[in-house]
Amino acid sequence: MIYYFKRTIQQRTIKEIPNFEIGCWINVFDPSPEEIDYLAKEFSLDKKNLESGLDQNELPRLDFVAGDVYLFTKIIPKIKKREIETYLIVVAKKFILTLSKTQPDFIKDILEGKVNFVTTQKLKCLIKLFSLINESFEKVTAEVVKSVGRKRDIGELEEKELETLLSQENILNNLVSSYNYINLLYQRVIRRIEFFPQDKEIIEDLTIEAAQGLEICKSSLKTISNLRNYYSILISNKLNRIITILTVFTILISLPAAISGIYGMNILLPLQKNPFAFYYILALIGAIWGVFLFYLKKKKII
Repeated sequence: MIYYFKRTIQQRTIKEIPNFEIGCWINVFDPSPEEIDYLAKEFSLDKKNLESGLDQNELPRLDFVAGDVYLFTKIIPKIKKREIETYLIVVAKKFILTLSKTQPDFIKDILEGKVNFVTTQKLKCLIKLFSLINESFEKVTAEVVKSVGRKRDIGELEEKELETLLSQENILNNLVSSYNYINLLYQRVIRRIEFFPQDKEIIEDLTIEAAQGLEICKSSLKTISNLRNYYSILISNKLNRIITILTVFTILISLPAAISGIYGMNILLPLQKNPFAFYYILALIGAIWGVFLFYLKKKKII
């Protein structure tokens, strides 16, 4: 889908327009191959870069083609789903274009006028988009880190909670990768694109925020790693204890079975004519059990 929006400094709100105008914002999401071809031909854009904007595995980078700036970054289209996708921002001479597979949540804020988005000021729009992307990453990071913190403060985790923890670890790994590449992208943008000093300071602040988010994610990953190691050791100890108990139980059962098996043979045996032989055998078994259990207790095996 291709939508055109425009807002000048004199206008209070952003408005959708039916066709392209100079200074407009072209918002594209989930485009068809035909729409990609149209954008490439109509606005002299690089088709390969447009197609790369739909590739989820595309790394954040900066590219210059025929005077147009192509910025590949990462977004979390739906905060609740926490999936990371590629987001392409094109700063051309006459317009700014954004392209993604899924419409990000922050686009709604722009269209509702919650964000000061003047489409004729392309570089300021670029900074606004960077800020909105940072905010979406910060929200997800805060939610995941808070959830990990709760797991650390409670007692033994159940299987479902452990599965959730592993899922959060995967999310954090993706966030770490995205933060790292986005940080590098911001640094390249500062070096390669000329901004006003005030705008440059904003991007530098965004770089610092991204670096802080990266460190927070790394810290949470370390916490998850510690929790995983703790529960791995805990489960291993429980398994060893169960095996020990079963082994002791097996030995205790085997002793009377062996003695009764011997006295079940059809041969002459000591005490076989003694009326108290059964009780003597029970006493012998009990004594052997007592010595065995005393030894295990002394060695702190049980």
